[in-house]
Amino acid sequence: MKISIKDITSLPDQNKKFTGTCDIHDFSYLGSKFTINRTEPFDVVLSMIGSGKLHITFNTSANITGSCDRCLTDVSFDVPVAVDETVEVSEGQVVPDEEIGPYSFVDGEEIVVDELILNEILVNFPAKILCQDDCKGICPVCGKNRNIESCGCDDTVLDPRMAQFLDVFNSFKEVK
Repeated sequence: MKISIKDITSLPDQNKKFTGTCDIHDFSYLGSKFTINRTEPFDVVLSMIGSGKLHITFNTSANITGSCDRCLTDVSFDVPVAVDETVEVSEGQVVPDEEIGPYSFVDGEEIVVDELILNEILVNFPAKILCQDDCKGICPVCGKNRNIESCGCDDTVLDPRMAQFLDVFNSFKEVK
């Protein structure tokens, strides 16, 4: 969704409200693919502060589907989206910030709401996505999902730096 800022920037201290929509359905993050199932309805409020600053605000929530980090089953989870941005405007266009450069959510005389939503999703994204708090993951030996069935594989993990010591101990075992 794109919103033109040309009309609102011409008059100081003016507010405009728009019904927001999210047109993003899929995105990638840290090498994984995610799907945005739905976003809660929201209103985008554009407010001019004096004649030189534009304030953009809205709140919503996005329901996202991705893979569990341990067992790779699909998981749905909600991510809050709270946008509160203030940008400088001049002659109907957003002025790039001197420190960070141009804004990713600005396209000429338009604000790209989808880009604001995606930025907030990535900022509020969970560090670990799990299907359940006690997810057992996939067996590294046979590849079965340990949440569904126990495989009985030896899951002893040895430190590879100690492998030579294990070989020495095994060579001194008595043979019966």
